[in-house]
Amino acid sequence: MSTLARGLRIGAEFVAAILVGSGIGYLIDMVAGTTPWALLIMFMVGFAAGILNVTRVVAELNAQRSSSPDADETD
Repeated sequence: MSTLARGLRIGAEFVAAILVGSGIGYLIDMVAGTTPWALLIMFMVGFAAGILNVTRVVAELNAQRSSSPDADETD
């Protein structure tokens, strides 16, 4: 996977988590009439989920890089 592809994957997952959280919050606000509280809360939940996704992807990529046979060894 190229560096550009890695960056796009990380960015897309972060933005998608925020958009999904905000969308769910917006729908809750429309149904419950709690504007803008559910949107704000779900935006923050989406942001937290995005951060979690980014750290998970970066940890996965680092694990793959360290287990590859051409990884640099430092002593």
